[in-house]
Amino acid sequence: MNKILLLFAFIVWGFSCTSQQTTDNKIQQFVDEFTTDSCFYSAGLGIIIKDVEKGKILAQHNSKMALTPASTQKLVTTASALEILGEDYQFKTLLETDGNIENGILKGNLIIKGGGDPTLESKYFESQQNSANRIVSKLKKLNIHTIDGNILIDISYFKPSIPRTWIWEDIGNYYGAVPNAINYRDNMYTLYFKSGKAGNKTKIWKTVPNNTGLEFDNQVVSSEINRDLAYIFGGNTSNLRRIEGSIPQNRNEFKVKGAFLHPELALIEDLKAELNKNNIRVLNQKNKPTIHRKELFEILSPKLKDIVYWTNQKSVNLFADQLLFEIAQKRNKKANWKTGTKSINEFWREKGIETKYQNLLDGSGLSHFNAISADFFSQILTSMYHSNNYDAFLASLPVAGKSGTLKYFGKGSKIANHWKAKTGSMTGVRTYCGYLKNSEGKAYIVCILINNHTCSSKELNNKLLNLLIQVYNY
Repeated sequence: MNKILLLFAFIVWGFSCTSQQTTDNKIQQFVDEFTTDSCFYSAGLGIIIKDVEKGKILAQHNSKMALTPASTQKLVTTASALEILGEDYQFKTLLETDGNIENGILKGNLIIKGGGDPTLESKYFESQQNSANRIVSKLKKLNIHTIDGNILIDISYFKPSIPRTWIWEDIGNYYGAVPNAINYRDNMYTLYFKSGKAGNKTKIWKTVPNNTGLEFDNQVVSSEINRDLAYIFGGNTSNLRRIEGSIPQNRNEFKVKGAFLHPELALIEDLKAELNKNNIRVLNQKNKPTIHRKELFEILSPKLKDIVYWTNQKSVNLFADQLLFEIAQKRNKKANWKTGTKSINEFWREKGIETKYQNLLDGSGLSHFNAISADFFSQILTSMYHSNNYDAFLASLPVAGKSGTLKYFGKGSKIANHWKAKTGSMTGVRTYCGYLKNSEGKAYIVCILINNHTCSSKELNNKLLNLLIQVYNY
């Protein structure tokens, strides 16, 4: 009798193992079928699918191969920011003076001290609009009607720079805006072009803001191609910007956006206009600023979790790179690209995640030299799943068929509302990494990194969607 029971138990155990093995093998089969597609014949491809609760790998393909992640890198930056700074963290901009207020006269300079807030006058935050007006309102509450001095800017918080691995085509355009001690209007200016017949040169008739501190060499021509193919070239060592390419023909107000080299100039311009409108005089006395200052008031940014939300939803490079600098400032007391990535690597190593095989060079993923593996991403996502900051992190991720960069991906399909992930794309690069809940509510981590595929974007989207639906259905 005991032998029969033992044999029965062995059969049940064996069936259970076979069933589990079949589950894992089936998901692996989906991945294998995906990777053998001719679209990826010469591509670098890294994939991992994990059970979130158990942390068990269910399927993988070159999961430890470090590949260019593009904007999916923002997952690492935003996760690090939430863990290191905290979801309620706020940036501060200080309004200071080196003088005193006497009978409504500020006898000294009004000094705006930047603290790296990326949200001043940002289009992503309604609460941060009309920044100049908010400053003036606070001055009026102090009964100040005259500034017997000048308006000065303190940008000593850190020195802005451009990573040496960003390509020339990117750094002059709006998505190549770099972190500053004072950020304003998303560190972006807009050029308004007028175009004529195809082949003719265009004219720039307006810039917003007016004072960009830049000179423009316009080589843009009108074209029959109905899309923006104009690119702005120029780095942080020159005020000259050369614009090449084409824009659609016969347009009166065609907009091309560029990266602002000195966003603080726009803040000063707006503030002076607002002071004038409110009859607060600035005597522009060239008072030499002293080291002895006192704070008049501060301007706070929205909470970090809200900045993280827009960073991932709209893939805002400036926000991601500013978070990188702030992490460096808090952990190393010195903010630059190197200390930022070093701080992130150190933090995750302290959490038991090995980083030496990854190559982080910025916070946004704009550098083509960034290299991260699907396995590393999955470890970050696993850690965040068990973190107190998980809710804020998950809420920031685009949702398939609903929001952000996944708004149209999988719309109307089974994965709509069930696939929450960060996407990344640049020439030859497509990446997806996030959380997928299947039809039974089981959560998976799915990371797919593709470099140098040969099929069209539409074809690739269909292949990715099919793989995700297969995993969802299982």
